[in-house]
Amino acid sequence: MSRALLLRCPVCDATHAFRGDRDDHEKAELLDATADHLRNHSLGESARAIRKHEAVADAEERILADDEVTRLPTDGWAETAEAAVVD
Repeated sequence: MSRALLLRCPVCDATHAFRGDRDDHEKAELLDATADHLRNHSLGESARAIRKHEAVADAEERILADDEVTRLPTDGWAETAEAAVVD
């Protein structure tokens, strides 16, 4: 079994996964990944900042089988249907 940390975009519900749990990743790394994605949305600067912190605060830690982890979008953001996130 492996651990994954999932970020979800509060605007479009896309998902970005990181291998490991929250302790394996600096908060700045998670905020940067979210900020990069949110630049694609038409949000004002303050709205983007709020959404960025919301996504990181709501990140989910999951324990998954190794084959499930390999299907997660760890290289970038993917629409939820494409992300094959196990619920």
